[in-house]
Amino acid sequence: MSMLIRTCRRGLASLYLSTRTGAALTVALSLGASACASVIGEHEVETKFLVKPTSQSTFSGWSELSVSEDPNSVDRAELMYIRLEARDNNVPDLTFLKRVSAAAVVDGESTVVAKKAPMPAGERIVPLERVYHDDIRHFFYKDDESGDYTVHVDWEGEVDRTKTIPAEGVWMKVLVAVRIE
Repeated sequence: MSMLIRTCRRGLASLYLSTRTGAALTVALSLGASACASVIGEHEVETKFLVKPTSQSTFSGWSELSVSEDPNSVDRAELMYIRLEARDNNVPDLTFLKRVSAAAVVDGESTVVAKKAPMPAGERIVPLERVYHDDIRHFFYKDDESGDYTVHVDWEGEVDRTKTIPAEGVWMKVLVAVRIE
């Protein structure tokens, strides 16, 4: 099952994403592997995004991930976890992020799959709270233009402007795990 990741960014403020950014949250909803037989099991995907200081405190954006095969060719797909980590060793914790959430969108209907607020003090690695526990295959829709099956994720958050962020920003690593049955 080959994948194509399309990431778009739309900075409403403090978060700027790399070309792979939203992919982490989106890949949490994907089936990522090359064939159905090999897709069964637990899979982790890593991506990153850059948080830069600006005059605004909110951020939002969206991402899409496409697979060439019908997600219904497997019995079940489930989000296991999404974990954030500061890649910059000079950042003591993630409290410069007040909150973050990820929502899968199908036919205009949004379903929050993971979120976190507030970030714990002293922790450089923070798991998001998984709020969606059901099968994630139905988040994929048939893209008539490409023929692929695509999942669209909207995400948003808020940066604590009272915290100091280096002028060059802070690179965040996102680790996502899914279980395919």
